Amino acid sequence: MALMKLLRERTHVVMIILVIAFVGLIGLEWGADMTGRGPGGQNAVGSINGESVSYEEMRFEVERQQEIDRQQQGGSVDEFRRREIINEVWDRRVNLTLLEQTIGQQGISVTDAEILEAIRTNPPDYIRQQEMFQTDGEFDQTKYLQALNDPAVEGWAFLEDQYRMLLPRQKLVSRVVSGARVTDLEVRQAFVNQNERLTARYLLFDPEDQDVEPKSITDEDIAAYYSEHPEAFLEDDRVSISYVMIPKQPSVADSQRVERQINELYDQLANGADFETLARDFSEDTSNAAEGGDLGFFGQNAMVPEFEAAAFGTPAGSISNPVKTEYGWHIIKVEETAVRDGEEQVRARHILLRTMTGQQTLSELNDLARQLQARAVESGLEEAVRLASAMPDSLQVESTGFFADRPDGFIPGIGYLVGASSFAFASEPGEIGEVLENTSGFYVLANAGEKPAGVLPLEEVELRIRSILVRNGKMEQARLSGEEVRSSLAGGNLDALSGEMADRVATTDPITRQQAFIPRIGQDLDFIKGAFQLSETGELSEVVEGERGYYLIQLVDREPVDETTYEMVKETLKRQLLIQKQNQLYQEWLSRLREDAVIENNLRDFFAI
Repeated sequence: MALMKLLRERTHVVMIILVIAFVGLIGLEWGADMTGRGPGGQNAVGSINGESVSYEEMRFEVERQQEIDRQQQGGSVDEFRRREIINEVWDRRVNLTLLEQTIGQQGISVTDAEILEAIRTNPPDYIRQQEMFQTDGEFDQTKYLQALNDPAVEGWAFLEDQYRMLLPRQKLVSRVVSGARVTDLEVRQAFVNQNERLTARYLLFDPEDQDVEPKSITDEDIAAYYSEHPEAFLEDDRVSISYVMIPKQPSVADSQRVERQINELYDQLANGADFETLARDFSEDTSNAAEGGDLGFFGQNAMVPEFEAAAFGTPAGSISNPVKTEYGWHIIKVEETAVRDGEEQVRARHILLRTMTGQQTLSELNDLARQLQARAVESGLEEAVRLASAMPDSLQVESTGFFADRPDGFIPGIGYLVGASSFAFASEPGEIGEVLENTSGFYVLANAGEKPAGVLPLEEVELRIRSILVRNGKMEQARLSGEEVRSSLAGGNLDALSGEMADRVATTDPITRQQAFIPRIGQDLDFIKGAFQLSETGELSEVVEGERGYYLIQLVDREPVDETTYEMVKETLKRQLLIQKQNQLYQEWLSRLREDAVIENNLRDFFAI
């Protein structure tokens, strides 16, 4: 029964990961009760060719992937990674749905015999890695087959279900990539690209060393560039949002509550309570609470002023009165004082209680936001703020300025706010949105105007064009300097240079055509291409335009590839190239499939992305 237990545990702990090896397609299957509803009673976060994806499906998978990330990284998932996960789960769902739809359209199926053969000959990695199927640390096919044939071992139906789902996908992808071929010439060139090395000397003509004043660019120059490059200034539809944010700041009552709590702890310490125990139990400084609030030694200017004054003003072995800083309320125990490296230092512990916004305060702030929103619907956002006597004096109407829709839903001035981007691009000018919130506060939004897609007006891009023309002018001067130096060499090479110009000549380490990074140069494919066009030692290139400027490149040494090594690795390399081509074919096919599909994505109505 061990296998049955193993398979059930695998289902319980982690989703089955289906891998089609030669395309890298990974799909986390969908599970759990998917009957729930999302925000506002809506359920569909999107659809693929009319097939809906429910909010509960997405939420389940997002939470599952976040838990996998937490287990793998041993910590929490940050906001950036959380947004990545949401988009990754959606993309995976779209791909898997399109695959299943295509499988149905093409009538692809598998027989029981095919499933049995796959189970017998190609068990998944998580089964191969189980000790019960291994001998001397290696998967033992004989042990595995014995378990398959043992009627006392149950649980194979689970594996059968997985292969019944996987094999049609493998058949479909096999059809897609069946045309991939790799020639011997391609294998040879790939080996040369990876292994042929050269060393070069070079002289950089840096545009930043050139002198082109912005005022030298005339209005006529700017107008001409604008008219010749309209595609550079195309913008999508843009919208501007006016908004009021009511921050989730602690109230006076919240501050008083924390002050009472810190005073109660101080009283316990005054009556003999153990400082380290209270720090471990109550301190909200997660960086040191487990160590009894130990801060170690620190000197002057290491802490905020209020904390530092209390720490250096408390005798060794004593406890300070509660002290308030920007982080909250502290009680400090000074363990000892010392002079280290000529500086007075203290070793201290502390208990920190942060002033958090309480639930009652949050409820009151939410009510204020809803009152403001209701008035704004009647009289507009500006007038609603002006008439709102119950609102904090600091509230004011802010503006995002005009912005285009971004895939991640980020809004200038606001950041990430669930529902904000959807409101911005679905509302009419003057329309007031529902109250929205994030960790920072409650928001009341108003559509402040729209600008249709098109070429930006000249006055909006004048500074950008001036900067471009200054850069172009510097690049042209750098090119002319390179041409002048090359002409002065009169058929020679960089060895003929002297003085300051010779001092600027640098030498690369051995590089290949596929070099990802070149010290002092960075990533520059044009430099590498120019260098590998040289074949004779001492040969000097023409002036080569690169990422950083213009170069003169001189070949120092070129190492031919090792033919013996090539014969040893060419079959392996050929298989690698075939996998790459298959991947490319599959990705191109999948991209076309997505382009032709009708995909509706409403994620921003449900998730903060």
